[in-house]
Amino acid sequence: MNRRRLGVVLAGIGVLVVAYAAIVVLWRDPATDLYARWKQHTLSEALDEAFAEQQPIVASPASSGSADGGPSEEERLAAEKLAVARAANQLHAKLKLGTALGRLTVPRMGLKTVFVQGTRWGPDLSKGPGHFPQTSLPGVGRTMAIAGHRTTFGAPFRHIDSLRRGDAITVALRYATFHYRVFEHEIVDNEDWSIIRDRGFDTLVLSACHPLYSAKQRWIVYARLVQVDPAGGTPYAV
Repeated sequence: MNRRRLGVVLAGIGVLVVAYAAIVVLWRDPATDLYARWKQHTLSEALDEAFAEQQPIVASPASSGSADGGPSEEERLAAEKLAVARAANQLHAKLKLGTALGRLTVPRMGLKTVFVQGTRWGPDLSKGPGHFPQTSLPGVGRTMAIAGHRTTFGAPFRHIDSLRRGDAITVALRYATFHYRVFEHEIVDNEDWSIIRDRGFDTLVLSACHPLYSAKQRWIVYARLVQVDPAGGTPYAV
């Protein structure tokens, strides 16, 4: 009788293991997904507070160039770009690993998530996508890179391979919201760090392991900045 019961128990465990593996393959890891959802809720609250505390970053230029004595359109635009760049550098200088940084929205992927500072597997990427600390923040004409999981911890980048040229991506930070358009993707070796090089314009890089369930390579998506909405300022095209 004991052997029969043991056999039934082992068979039941086997069925559960197979079922769990099937869920991971067809969907994502449900255990780490629950953890990521909890952390996302906590991060979202912290980010809401940071956004609420943000003051307008744009001040009117003192010089006058228009007929009515106010700043010209060129002066206004230059002032806004300078304010955005200054705010980006100030925020970057005081960022701490693992803290909420901004919101990433990718309609094609059905994604709207909080991303954090840092790309450490456990402390950072278990909470959501993470910003590569060695890359810039948007608004300074350089590259910003964000990595994310494809199978665990909510699998935010599971469908990164669905992105196509022209797809919209939005990055919302406390000092401005940045709108990008995808222009390219590629598959690279896991140790290929050329993906985060500066290209002479504001570039967003999304990175995830490839293929699924492997860290041998990475699927990389590149997007170019097309519009900036400064906090307290007027949106402008790039």
